[in-house]
Amino acid sequence: MDETWIYQFDPEPKSASMQWSRPSSPPPKKAKVTQSSGKVMLSCFWDCDGIIKTDYMEKGKTVTGEYYSGLQKRLRSELARRRRRKLRSGVLLLHDNAPAHRARQTVETAERCGFEILPHPPYSTDLAPSEFCLFPNLKKSIKERRFEDITNAFNAVEPWFQAQSNTFYSQVVVVVVVVVVVVVVVVVVVVVIVVV
Repeated sequence: MDETWIYQFDPEPKSASMQWSRPSSPPPKKAKVTQSSGKVMLSCFWDCDGIIKTDYMEKGKTVTGEYYSGLQKRLRSELARRRRRKLRSGVLLLHDNAPAHRARQTVETAERCGFEILPHPPYSTDLAPSEFCLFPNLKKSIKERRFEDITNAFNAVEPWFQAQSNTFYSQVVVVVVVVVVVVVVVVVVVVVIVVV
């Protein structure tokens, strides 16, 4: 599970249009364009078979333990409807250490839903599968598009998710599993060295 902002308009950064020029040439001019203030928080639950559940929270609202607990309950319902086999075999939930994700209410709801929360080191976005490939590719596909309203923005997101093959999602999961195994091995080695 991970979250990211989806903007009504997200311009190309200045760095993306850099070009070589002679030292004597004036630099090319580029007008400053800013992101729109219209945005929505996308919460995305997915696995190696694709997207399971998405949720959109409007600007101005906050992800709280109560909100996230409700999301977990809706995730469980969606799993029961679409991926019953995975629900029976056990669901591993990987999310970052945001306060709402660590709240007592959230942890209790996860236990009641039968989810096992995987430990995630603080400030380790490098271990978040969505940050490797899912969100960067999604954002690249909608970058520089202007949406009339935020509803049109997330109406562009859902078809993009559906257009991705199962191979796309499973490759991201494989990369993450390898990274997590390497991190666990390094932690174990460090602990052994410190103890000895």
